[in-house]
Amino acid sequence: MKIIIIGIALCFVLLSCAPGPVYVAKSENESMRTAYEDAKLRKLHADNEMILKKIYNRLVQSNINIYKEGIGLTILTDDRNEKLHYISINIRPSEISFDESSTKPEQRFSRVLGTYFPKYMQYIKMEDLDADDIEGLQMGVYWPVRDHSQCDQYGGFIEYIHVYFTKDDVANILNGRRSFQEVVQDTEVITSLNLQPSKSVRPVFN
Repeated sequence: MKIIIIGIALCFVLLSCAPGPVYVAKSENESMRTAYEDAKLRKLHADNEMILKKIYNRLVQSNINIYKEGIGLTILTDDRNEKLHYISINIRPSEISFDESSTKPEQRFSRVLGTYFPKYMQYIKMEDLDADDIEGLQMGVYWPVRDHSQCDQYGGFIEYIHVYFTKDDVANILNGRRSFQEVVQDTEVITSLNLQPSKSVRPVFN
């Protein structure tokens, strides 16, 4: 009898509209990445801590959710095997959510990259990247994909896009010299869609 009761209880939890894992940072401590294996990243974080806090405050004041440990630094290894150091900003905006049954992965990718990335780039300032040892900006946008017939608030899975911009890329976008769509076609774009491993992609805009 106990086995039957436990089985029913488990089914209820799996099928109910109960909150799942929380990926949104709830405080500055949860927002900041502070653990780095790379010694230079540790030094760069300490050197740029005030800038990272300014970015955090700017996003919080604009009610933009930050992914856990979403603000910090990261490394991009280029074609010559050189390590480039980027300010890293990963956000989880509450306005972005998709119904799995009515959208395809490619549609979600195009919508987020073409519509939301240009919008959130406007929260970046060129002085965020002023440090000599910072080569650019990595921006990531995360969003949930859910079964809205069951629940449109909880459950589902997370997808994301990471884009690596050089300092010149950021300046060209913010100054209006090049459109976001023009710039992003020459950048490194990493995405994970539909529970698949992350991969590098080359976006194409019609």
